[in-house]
Amino acid sequence: MDLVFIGFGEAAWQIASGLHSSGAKLEMAAYDVQSNHPLLGPQIQQRAQDTKVTLLASSEDVSRTNARFILCLTSATSALPIAQQLIPRLHADQVYVDMNSSAPTVKQDIAALAKQHGIRFCDAAVMGTVPGNQHRVPMLLAGEGADSFHETFSVYGMRLSILNGEAGAASAIKMLKSVVMKGLPQLFIEAFQGAEKFGVVDTLAASLAESLEGKTIQQLANTFTARTFIHAARRSAEMRDALATLQGVGVNSEMTEATQRKLDWLAKDDWKSLLGANGSDMPYQDAIRMLVKHTNGDNHDSL
Repeated sequence: MDLVFIGFGEAAWQIASGLHSSGAKLEMAAYDVQSNHPLLGPQIQQRAQDTKVTLLASSEDVSRTNARFILCLTSATSALPIAQQLIPRLHADQVYVDMNSSAPTVKQDIAALAKQHGIRFCDAAVMGTVPGNQHRVPMLLAGEGADSFHETFSVYGMRLSILNGEAGAASAIKMLKSVVMKGLPQLFIEAFQGAEKFGVVDTLAASLAESLEGKTIQQLANTFTARTFIHAARRSAEMRDALATLQGVGVNSEMTEATQRKLDWLAKDDWKSLLGANGSDMPYQDAIRMLVKHTNGDNHDSL
């Protein structure tokens, strides 16, 4: 047996389907607690049949397969309990791969458990949508089992990138990307709600396009980072007016309030002096390093 999925929901089925369609000569199985559910079971069973995936009757059967890779795709809340149940039953030739969208600390706990039992662990972070990409969805890998997983499955078209870091590093990037990708829409929604109240949604969108379109993430980061540090006090004052604008038309303004609080926090320090001459043009990487170094000290108040 080459691969056993723990959980055979949408993501696992899509990955198995992609591997099967690619012509990969892999022996695959899956264990899903819902496989005999009166409503969910029939779909799981049909999908397993279509992708030539053998459904296992129990979690005990997972270890009996002697599969080289055990791939968990269930949920963030169940990731650690499942690992605690399965890993002690595995043997040293097997690799336990966790693809759940879990916090880095969870992946680190699983890695520690795996090391305790002599099992290699791979922290795998799915960095795109699985439907449409299937097994070719981009993934980041970290941990002692990353090399083995990459070596075995990249030949089947899986887009796998190994990070120079321990388990938890891949998950950290996914979580931190979510800060932006899930936070940015909330800023748009909050601003557009206010614009709708004034009847200027399209005009606001056009103005944002003029400021943002055509710029790379690196260019935006360079534009935003050091200059925000230096001009935090002035921008906080501007955000007070923005906050009053939203509140005046009855729009929930939690994102704007949080932005003002963060600017007030930055304004406690003299960043113009800290960053030095031409500080506003400092590359974002250097500015962030200085922020992290400066705020790691005990002398800096928290938000």
